[in-house]
Amino acid sequence: LQPLTSLKQRQWLKSTYFADAHHPTQLGHMMAAQVVGFWLKEEEFWSEHDAEEGSAAGPSTQESLPLPLVLPQDVADSFALSHITSIDLRNGTLAQPWILQGNFSEDWDFGEDVPGKPGLISTKVGARLVVKVPITKSPLKSRTVNVGLLKSYANMGIVSISLVGPPQQQSCNAAAFVGGHTKTLGTLKVDCMWSAKASVYDVVPLQLKWQHLTCVWIVFEVLPSTPSRST
Repeated sequence: LQPLTSLKQRQWLKSTYFADAHHPTQLGHMMAAQVVGFWLKEEEFWSEHDAEEGSAAGPSTQESLPLPLVLPQDVADSFALSHITSIDLRNGTLAQPWILQGNFSEDWDFGEDVPGKPGLISTKVGARLVVKVPITKSPLKSRTVNVGLLKSYANMGIVSISLVGPPQQQSCNAAAFVGGHTKTLGTLKVDCMWSAKASVYDVVPLQLKWQHLTCVWIVFEVLPSTPSRST
């Protein structure tokens, strides 16, 4: 329950655990499944224990209990030490200050492909979007950049996501990016169409291991698919 202990961590619950007002993200589903799994495991333990003892006396301090549900230490440290930066690309007003490049007259638009699930949408192969993300100072050796994407079962495309950093400890200004003074730190290709008959906000994690960075660019590019998909 560590993410609930402060206002900022409760905001994380709202922005990261939930995909919308009612539905968890993939991470949220995993956390909920862990809680249910732990409860079932504990119930199984005590039913076997009571059968052996011939009573329903309840927990005994002499018995070993199932392992508790735990949060990985690096994740807990990130929440506790306020090393979380969140940028909401589902809202045009909130997103605009962080967008470095993107043709909004032709390539990108803020809208709802699925009612109630807004975001940045492109239907054009080759469309490119660059988002600047500040990185708070952290003693952690590696960081995780979580990118949220809508996945569905029809008319969804493929996107390339790249993490690009400035040289040394320079800032992520437009001149450095346009001038090519950058280093690609990792690239991932994501297919947003899956077989599940559901439209879900899914989280794609990318690892970032450069400790000296004060910011990073996330570069999105819509890729062609074979066969092509209708929009």
